[in-house]
Amino acid sequence: MRLTRRDFLQATSAAGLLALVPRSRLLALVAAATEPGGPGHFLDAQQLATLRALAGRFIPGPLDEPGPLNAPPEQDPGAREGRCAEAIDTLLAAFSFDPPMIHAGGPFSDRAGSRVDDFATFVALDPHAALGWRIRLEGTRGIREREFAGPMTGLQEIYVSGLARLDARSRSMYGVDFAGAPGAQQDVILIDAADNPGDDLNGFVTTAFANTTDAMYGPPEYGGNHQLSGWRTSGFDGDVQPRGYTPAQVSEPDPGTPLLQAADGRSAVRFLHGLRGRPASRTQPWLGLPGFNRG
Repeated sequence: MRLTRRDFLQATSAAGLLALVPRSRLLALVAAATEPGGPGHFLDAQQLATLRALAGRFIPGPLDEPGPLNAPPEQDPGAREGRCAEAIDTLLAAFSFDPPMIHAGGPFSDRAGSRVDDFATFVALDPHAALGWRIRLEGTRGIREREFAGPMTGLQEIYVSGLARLDARSRSMYGVDFAGAPGAQQDVILIDAADNPGDDLNGFVTTAFANTTDAMYGPPEYGGNHQLSGWRTSGFDGDVQPRGYTPAQVSEPDPGTPLLQAADGRSAVRFLHGLRGRPASRTQPWLGLPGFNRG
């Protein structure tokens, strides 16, 4: 028995995939790229330097953690090479673009056979979507229209305050800003924050980690995954429409892919199905969350 791509897709159907956005967005970002050492679209130069260092600890590249073979950046890219910090900065500044760089048209990019990049035209947000994204990025800010569900801190404030606290923590411990500390010392700060829910850096580190992985392994139109570095190193094909997959590609392993043994395949399917959770009782509602199926 082999675990085919079809089995895998069936087992992971509840996980979902990142939405695809246009490659033309990447071209626009490259055209508006920040100068080295300069400010971003939202963050200032100091904040962006700190964020680059932070992202580099989450997904180290040759500049952050040289490998044993000292592979060049193009062969061993990390978050710096993937431009993850720049992608996060652009997200924070989404409403400084017209239309906001949130959603794009479709149905296809020009990466897989389409002669026209349908993703080139960004879609203007309707009032409800604009309000929702304003709240997510900017927070409620005491604006009555935004506080229908109570006050909320936006990503902009989370990053500005979090990066400042990260630099302050590094200066108090090592006498330098976070970007100036050696990688091992940076890791001490991040591990302490991640392992202690009461640490005032905990929520920020968690948010920044999620945004960094999205930028590195999501579609490059978000501004990260530069030159498809995240997809190349993870073996992900990316968007393949309108070309799509052949029946053989759906049912058979990719050339050169090690085959799982039958027992491994059955275990993997059981594990992946288990991530879907199970019906929860009133007294144990957490059992309905993905990952809590212990049966």
